Amino acid sequence: MSGNTLIFNRDEALANIPRYRDALKDVRHGAALRKLMPMAHAWYAAKPRGEQWLFAPSKFIGYAGNTAEAYFRDRSARRGRDTERILRQWFHVVRPGSRLGDAVEGALRDFFRSYGHPGPRKGARICVPAEVLDDVAKAPEASDRIAVDPAICGGRPHIRGTRVRVSDILRLMASGAATRQILADYPYLKDADVRAALACAAAAVDHRVVTAG
Repeated sequence: MSGNTLIFNRDEALANIPRYRDALKDVRHGAALRKLMPMAHAWYAAKPRGEQWLFAPSKFIGYAGNTAEAYFRDRSARRGRDTERILRQWFHVVRPGSRLGDAVEGALRDFFRSYGHPGPRKGARICVPAEVLDDVAKAPEASDRIAVDPAICGGRPHIRGTRVRVSDILRLMASGAATRQILADYPYLKDADVRAALACAAAAVDHRVVTAG
């Protein structure tokens, strides 16, 4: 399939995000592709199962079956306005300064640093799959008490201001521990923290999980 064919569905877009990571390591074109990273205006983020946030620019994610070779072969014919028009169906811009925005922006900076850049260009925007923002809206209590920070707990959701992961609370409850037992073991937690962990878990499983291979 030509790398200059626009994508037709959301799954194609999500599959291209880890492909971009592979393209950055391409023996022939990877160095040139890494050099172009600070030029991108729009970055698209996804979090495949078991991985941290992954990123790709719109001109890469918006074309089907993309590779480093296809990107450079067809680069002059690619138009950001075309990819943005298609991608806005499935991705929404993360609001800067929000808790999710801070977490994703931090992950993007780390992504840039791992390839020798101080960070993305000023004014660059980050878009995430629409259901990620829907989850935040569906669990307002969780959004107040649950934090995601790449520097804490390996980027896993945790109770804000602590290093207690949501998964820690869920495992305790799955083993039969009652809320009062959890609060006795972790006296700095509150009942609302346990409810927030449950709300976070409910939101996480209330949409289709896409694994990009």
